[in-house]
Order: sequence, then C-alpha cells, then structure tokens
Amino acid sequence: MAAEFEHGDHILVQDGRTLEIFHRDVSDSSRFHVAFLGVHATPHGDGFKVRLGRRYGEDTIVDGIRLTMSQERFAEFQKFIALAIAARDRPA
Repeated sequence: MAAEFEHGDHILVQDGRTLEIFHRDVSDSSRFHVAFLGVHATPHGDGFKVRLGRRYGEDTIVDGIRLTMSQERFAEFQKFIALAIAARDRPA
C-alpha cells in the first residue's frame, strides 16, 4: 500500500520502490526510484529546510523540490521518508 505525505502544494507518494512528487499547479509529477533518491535536511530557524530529489554524486540533489517545515512537521516527514529509505536499502 502506498504512503502519502502532504505539505503545502506538494503531495509525496511512496509506493514500493518509487517515490512520486505531485504539485498542485503542475500537471506532470516527478518520479524517482528509491535507489536514486537523495534527501538533505538542514536546520532553519525553529524548523528545517528539506531538499528531496535525484541524488547526483555524494552531496548533490537535482530535479527535486525544496520544502520548509516546522519541527513537528519534519518529525512526520522523517517517518514518511523512512519508508523510502527502507525500500532503497532492501535488496530488490
């Protein structure tokens, strides 16, 4: 069963080994195989800035989105993205 995380105008859907990102104002979605997924979070004020997309090299993320969220929302995001990380780390 697919898991979803909604934040602002974005809905992230993790289904098996695919993460798909939908945006309210865009007709196309972005899809990433979890093997290529990169996530980077940095503290920002009393919350976090999150970059999510295709991992390129060791420290670069491209073709993705940037989200700013509160600490509480970030805790929910961590639970959601843990599913994608588990799918990535699980043998095919």
